[in-house]
This record gives sequence, structure tokens and C-alpha cells, in this order.
Amino acid sequence: MNSSLQKPSSRTRILEAAADEFIQYGLSGGRVDRIAKRARVNKAMIYYYFSSKDNLYQAIIDAHLGRLGDELQASIDESAGLEENLLAISRIYLRVLTENSRYLPIMLRELAADDSTFRKSLERMVSERSLPERFLAMLEEGKRSGRFRDCDNRQAVISFMGMNLFYLLLAPIVNSIWKIGNEEEFREKRPREVVELFMRGIERRDSNVG
Repeated sequence: MNSSLQKPSSRTRILEAAADEFIQYGLSGGRVDRIAKRARVNKAMIYYYFSSKDNLYQAIIDAHLGRLGDELQASIDESAGLEENLLAISRIYLRVLTENSRYLPIMLRELAADDSTFRKSLERMVSERSLPERFLAMLEEGKRSGRFRDCDNRQAVISFMGMNLFYLLLAPIVNSIWKIGNEEEFREKRPREVVELFMRGIERRDSNVG
């Protein structure tokens, strides 16, 4: 058996080691020499692949958001209704952020930063995949059919994102405040609850459509 199939490449080891470093210390506190030691590579190899610590940090965020963006894009079914697509997205948010919960310290630091690397990467990921436009189009179609009320589409999409992300980012605090003992069960129910609450909020109350 080819041993190269079993061993991660130097670049992969660097990315994994750098993620651990930045999760623990942040960008400003992260040290290239510690990353090199963690990855078992010469420090020069890091600069060969990434040129700088900032570029390495950017690569980690881009890779993380890229995976999320690819899954979100693949989940959208143009032939399905808005509710089905939103449920698929909610489940992806839940799974990806749960499986990659170790990245949450980076996300929380970045959300608080003025010049956020995460924000720039997120804007690029969303725009490259035309995600906002696709959902704005579905909301408009629902309005034309008479099912949805005349709400601000941007407010609606932003609210949906917040409903998904707030709990996933702040679960320990929310669990404590609301006495959520069985977190796994609560998380499993969350996507369906979010979508139902959101849909009831945008539907016309006087509509007999559907």
C-alpha cells in the first residue's frame, strides 16, 4: 500500500497545526515557530506555502467557509419550495458548526474585530455563490403567489441567519439560562423549529394560498 495515501501532506499538517494555534492564541498571539513544531516541518516551509502568517490565517478561514459555502450551494434545490430549502440550510448550519465547533473561538474573535478577516471571507463566499440572490428570488416568488406578506426581504434573510447562528455560537450560555439539559436533543429539533417559526413570520395571515 502506498504510504503517501496514509500520511497527510506538509501543507495539510501546517493548516491543521495553524488552526490549533490560532484557536488557542488568535492571530496576534499565534506564533509561526510553534505552528512549525506542531506540524513537524521547517518554519521556512510555512512561508513557502503561505508567504506570511496573515496569509496562513486567511487560508484557514477561507477553507472553513468554503466547505460551508459548497454545502449550502449544493443543498439548494431550485425546484423545491422555500421551506424545504431553508430546512436543508438549517440542518447544514447545525451539522457543520457542530462538527467544527473547535473553530468557534476564531469566529467569535473575528465577529468582534473591526477589520475582520472572517467578514471579508464570508462576504466573498456568499457573493461568489449568489446565495442571497437565490433566496431573495424565492421570497419574491412567494409574494407574487400571495403566500408571503410584503416584508423587507433583506430583514427576513438576516433574521433567518440569526435564528440559526445565535444558538450554535452561544450554546453554553443559552443552555445555562434556559436550563437545557439535553443539548443533543435540543439541537436535533432546532432546524425544524427555526424554519417553522420563520415561515409563520413571513406568511400572510389573511392568505388562503396553500
